[in-house]
Order: sequence, then structure tokens, then C-alpha cells
Amino acid sequence: MAETPQSPKASEAHKPEVHQPETHKVEVHKGASSLTAFDLEAFLNNLVQRLFPVWYAAQAVKELPLGNMGPLNPNSFLSHRWLSLHSIIQAMQSSLENADAQWKELSPLLGKLIVEQDYQRPLSVTAIQGLEYSSHETHYPNLLTYAEHAMGSLPWESAEEFEHNLKTAFADDKKPHRIVYREWDGRYYWVNHEEATHFAAALMHCHHKQRDATISALINVESLNMTTLDSLRSKFWLLIMRRDDAYQVIDLLNKASLPVFPCEFEWRRSDLLILACPKNLSKLNTILLNLQNNRSNQQITDLGRFLTRYHRPFRNQ
Repeated sequence: MAETPQSPKASEAHKPEVHQPETHKVEVHKGASSLTAFDLEAFLNNLVQRLFPVWYAAQAVKELPLGNMGPLNPNSFLSHRWLSLHSIIQAMQSSLENADAQWKELSPLLGKLIVEQDYQRPLSVTAIQGLEYSSHETHYPNLLTYAEHAMGSLPWESAEEFEHNLKTAFADDKKPHRIVYREWDGRYYWVNHEEATHFAAALMHCHHKQRDATISALINVESLNMTTLDSLRSKFWLLIMRRDDAYQVIDLLNKASLPVFPCEFEWRRSDLLILACPKNLSKLNTILLNLQNNRSNQQITDLGRFLTRYHRPFRNQ
């Protein structure tokens, strides 16, 4: 796993340089001399912000342009190209290592969010959505597309060929066949250690012949501790945004003397930040609700809401 970028020690240390838009200056001519007048609108905005920083922030976030974050959890035949909740938690906890005392509760809560347990269960081969390993560097969007390119000249059409490919891919001497299921997005992936060519051929048969089969799998289930998730959602805003957009929000909140802490996101998405804010301040809540109002999930989303939206509990049967 790549090293998570280091985060600031406090929100003030992470305060970005805010680039102000170009101002229009009016030249006042008096005889042979000319005086450059200051931008009246910018002056009034700065004055209002100094006098009423909370009110100003609540209004400013409504008009703040937010860019598109792109897919947070991209589709791929390789599981390591998916969003990793483990990586998010690690990055956030690293960011919080030297945080002030007001943030001391957040890191332990994050550490309790994932609960893992193994189950020995039969699993449909068509339920598998990704692989842990492949030497193919092409970004195939799913396993079926990968299968079309990876199986080479392996025969796959007959029932006998299907049985052979399936037994070769999931051979008895390679048991237990380890599968990971992620409850928070409903995805299964196979922890394979070599190119899955025979599995690819078996999948092609399943797809074209409308057939399925089960394997005996040891399934590692990444569950969410729902009590911890509810606690996180009740105590903290954890807003995922583009880094440049987040810096502007941080600046507004810092000038209003309101608590905010920027946490790094997953190491593959250095263009994003998570803004952590407490939910026990009504003024701060108003500002952040204004920020999210009429925005799409591609512009800003709360981590807790994101995990709840795609949660698919494992069926322990």
C-alpha cells in the first residue's frame, strides 16, 4: 500500500492561500494626475466578513462553485482499484495524529468502524465481481470484459469444458478459496494469486449459456459497526470534497473561528479532502447545511451517508 500523505497538525496550519478574483479598478482623473480607486465591492465584502464572519460564511457557501469529484468507487475487474475503506480510515487517522484535544474522539471511532469475520459458505461464481491479482494493466470495467481478453484460446463452450475450467480455477489443492465481501458497497472479490484464465473461461460459459455454479469459499466479510457509524454521523460532519473547494470552506470557517479539521482521503485520490466538523454547534451546522443544499453527490457528500447509501448486509445463511 502506498504511503499516505502527511496531513497538517491543525486546521490553522492547513489554511490555504485563497485566490481572490480579479478586481476592477476605476481611475479618477484630476488635472494632470490620476488616482487609482480601490475596488468598492471587495472592500465592502471584506468589511462585512470581518464584522459578521459567521453570517458571511453562511451566505458565501451558497454561491461557492464546487467541482465534480468523479466516481469515488470506480468500477474495475481489480479490487485494488476500488475505493478502500481501510485506506480512508488509515489516511484520516494519520491526519489526526497531532490534532487538538477537541478531535481526540474521532480517531478511535474510525478505528472501530470496520468489523471483519470469516464464514465458510458456498458462493455463486457469478457473484464474484473482482480479482485481487492480475498481470493485465488494461482498465477493464468488469470481470466479463476481462474474461473476453484474458482467457486466450481456452475452450469454454461445452459443459465438459466448463466443469474443467471451474475445477482448474478452484482446485481442491488450493482450498480454502478466499473471497472478500464488503458490506458497505456489496462487492465480492476473489483473493487469487495467479492469472485467472480458467476462471475467465468459466465466466464466459456462465454468461453465454445462462449457467451458474457454486464453489466452497471462505468469505471474509468487511462489516460496518452500525453503532459506531451512527455515533460518527451524530457527532461529526465528514464531508468529502475536491481539495481546492475544501480549502475555500476552511478559510471561511477559520475566519469565523469555527472548528474544522482537514483529513486526507484515500491515497489514490490526493485531489480530495474530508472536512471534519463537530455537529454540536448550530452556527456551524447552518453553514454546512447551506454548503450542501442543492448540491449533487458528485460535488460534496458525507462519508457516513455514503456508507449507509450503498450498505448491503451479508446474508449469513
